Amino acid sequence: MANLLSNAAKFSPAGGNVDICVTLQGSKVRVAVTDSGNGIPEAFREQVFEKFTQADSSDTRKVGGTGLGLSISRSIVQRHGGSIDFRNEVDAGATFFSICRHTRSQRATRSGDRPQT
Repeated sequence: MANLLSNAAKFSPAGGNVDICVTLQGSKVRVAVTDSGNGIPEAFREQVFEKFTQADSSDTRKVGGTGLGLSISRSIVQRHGGSIDFRNEVDAGATFFSICRHTRSQRATRSGDRPQT
């Protein structure tokens, strides 16, 4: 989540929005993070989760980073039995989402509630 939120904030313009949506879909939890940036160029789509890759790898890019965040996110999600992908609209932002299986003990609780055992 930290990588997805950091990227969304980094690639959204000043005053832009970052939206987070968590939904329960049967036995799966879907977490989506949507930025309000320019989106991901179509030519970069196949490389977005690869190590050390960035859509703008020039020395003059506006946004820094190592190109490891999304690769790390994918690895973590997959090790928990989930999947991660994104939906993109050029000039309208990107939504990165992960889907993981949940069990009763993993359900989020409201503030003050105790987890069921």
